[in-house]
Amino acid sequence: MEEKNKRYYDTNEVAEIVGCNPSALRFWEKEFPHLNPKRDSRNRRRYTQEDIEIVRKILHQRRDQGRTVQGARHQMNHRETAQNLIHRLQRVRSFLEEIKESLEESGRSKSES
Repeated sequence: MEEKNKRYYDTNEVAEIVGCNPSALRFWEKEFPHLNPKRDSRNRRRYTQEDIEIVRKILHQRRDQGRTVQGARHQMNHRETAQNLIHRLQRVRSFLEEIKESLEESGRSKSES
């Protein structure tokens, strides 16, 4: 089944999109804190595109990498931590570049006067 451009998908749609059983999705929801689909007023799971990407990552870890649930969860936590660290370092670098530019401008204006 091809993905439609919908905002929310139910469990059966997601299972068909990614090629797994709906019961696996319900199980993974308990095992992976990353996967947390919203619930509607009737308490049905509603998956977003972001949730589907998380399911795909879980499937990749399980099927392609051959990891256990615990190993997949550990790997996903490790990747998330690494991505957060990279993002923080990029922000620090940007901040330091702004300071450098500010100091260079300040030095130029003092030498011109």
